[in-house]
Amino acid sequence: MFSLLSMINGWIGYINMNAKVKNRVYTVLGGLGNFYLLYVAYRFYANGFAGRGTLFILAFLILLYFTYLNVMYFFTDQPAKFDISPVIMQWLHITPKDPEEEARKKVARARAFYQQYGYVQTNGIFKNENLLPATLAFSPKQEANIQQLVQQLAKIQYLNLDYGGRTDDDIYQELKTKNQGQVYALADPVALPYFNLKNTGDRLEVYGGLNQMESRSLATITEIGLMPATQALTKYRLSIATAVVAGGPFKRGGRSSVMEEHQPFTLKVQLAYQEKTAVVTAPIAPPSSQPEPSKTNSSSDQPLRRTQHTDAEWKDSSDQPNSPEHYSRTERYHR
Repeated sequence: MFSLLSMINGWIGYINMNAKVKNRVYTVLGGLGNFYLLYVAYRFYANGFAGRGTLFILAFLILLYFTYLNVMYFFTDQPAKFDISPVIMQWLHITPKDPEEEARKKVARARAFYQQYGYVQTNGIFKNENLLPATLAFSPKQEANIQQLVQQLAKIQYLNLDYGGRTDDDIYQELKTKNQGQVYALADPVALPYFNLKNTGDRLEVYGGLNQMESRSLATITEIGLMPATQALTKYRLSIATAVVAGGPFKRGGRSSVMEEHQPFTLKVQLAYQEKTAVVTAPIAPPSSQPEPSKTNSSSDQPLRRTQHTDAEWKDSSDQPNSPEHYSRTERYHR
């Protein structure tokens, strides 16, 4: 019997259900399993073991009482009579927690988290008039990348898929009072930790991920505002202002409770744009027709050059008194 209950408990673990519904299932299973103790007590009495049978009956009655408390707590809105839970909490020095107060605190923490990491997170500060929504197209590979990325973000608690900490009753009352169609598990859009715009030549793709090293293609931009992406790329400088995850599972109101439906997560992108300006270059001045002033160099800076002299010049030079031709061989040597 206990093995069967353990197997059922394992099967329930594979099902994604609300905590209150799961506690109701456990209460029913525990109540049915409790009657197995009554059968064991009967067998002990039948075989002459009255003492052991009495102990099993006492255990059955104690568990039956706690089953009654669970039924009153999880199936009705009325307090249980003869509830000894406050006495047990006092003995064990346990501070009781108000479920509604805990839910409100959880909602407050979720809102603070979304204010820090949510839609306000952008890739810089831009003016609203310089932002345009982008129309995205998703390939099967890109859709799979988005779902995988959301699971990674939920695993590290970067985003919470708990309907903002609200219970089914809170969601049902909200849907009735505010006349909303549905409430998403992702209460508010959450910006990606990393996102970037890449021009692959013939199209613009949105890349994102946990960081730059693990980024992957998430979507292809087809239109920016009312303009095709390729045309906008030729006229504007483009940059992603923000890329957020939205959509996913949601709950809608039924006749007496909420019903949960599943849909894939999606991506929403806003682009910042700036008109391209022509690059103005200064004209190159034509070379001046005036000759440049000559530079005065020392004799040591003058390049060596070979000069040619006529015979008359050599003759005139030989007639000079200081010419080497007027010196004797010995005089020329000692000079």
